[in-house]
Amino acid sequence: MMAFPLVGNEKIANAVSSALKENRLPHAIIIEGDEGTGRHTLATYLCKGAVCEGEDKPCGNCLNCNLIKSNNHPDITIIKPADNKKFIAVDQIRELIEQAVIKPNTAKGKVFIIDPADNMNPQAQNALLKILEEPPENTYFILIAENKSALLETVISRSVVLSLTSVELSAGVDYILENSKHTSEDIAFALKEAGLNIGKALKLLSGKKNSKASISAKEFLRFMDLNDSWGMLSVTVAFEKNRLLAEEFLKELKLLIVTELKLKNEGNRAKKLFRLYSELSEFEKNLELNINLNLLYCSLVSSVMQIN
Repeated sequence: MMAFPLVGNEKIANAVSSALKENRLPHAIIIEGDEGTGRHTLATYLCKGAVCEGEDKPCGNCLNCNLIKSNNHPDITIIKPADNKKFIAVDQIRELIEQAVIKPNTAKGKVFIIDPADNMNPQAQNALLKILEEPPENTYFILIAENKSALLETVISRSVVLSLTSVELSAGVDYILENSKHTSEDIAFALKEAGLNIGKALKLLSGKKNSKASISAKEFLRFMDLNDSWGMLSVTVAFEKNRLLAEEFLKELKLLIVTELKLKNEGNRAKKLFRLYSELSEFEKNLELNINLNLLYCSLVSSVMQIN
């Protein structure tokens, strides 16, 4: 049997393991959590468990498990928004229903993954509700969502909800340490910056960044060196309408400051960067208070201009 793939989330690990061992996997499962908490990793694990031919599910070695590993299983269907569309439409769910009643090709059952499920419009959710009420035998529906509150209560009530959470710092450090060549110090820093989110921490450690936020952070510091308040404000305009992007920008700015301080941590500019880093930590907290982002950035720039 494959080990549960996520660190932490012990209650979910125990519940999933018991369900697979006793062959009573729920027909509808909602996996909710922030990006980077392992939603897709857990969905893949559940898919293997649902169609595995081995005695201890998922075995990871049978034909079905290997087909899933190579993303080629004919009985696993992923429903996403159509090209250039934001929402999953009702027609896509109707097509899902038509496919669900057709016998599987390779496995004894089928799995339909709806991702992101919180992007289904109400009509699509109501259409899905019909098949959740009377699902075909050995057919499973996995709904991946950032927040289940975007789903109809009737859909939630007919599903088992698995809410993924961030990890404890020590557990996260141990996990990444075992699966990478980074130092424990760098891992701990990345985890703290990522809000103890392993997926986001791994991106930070690998250097995979939001290019827009990264470039903007460099521009912000360039304007800071020029004492150009309007320049700094012009950079922040792109991050005024989305709190997730705003958070990403502030994190990129902090990481850039740390990188520069590692290269040179003496002199007036270094002192200014130290002060700015401390200010940014406070501004990150303000993001949680639903503060107006335009006012937030104005306050940030004002603080930067006052740093000597």
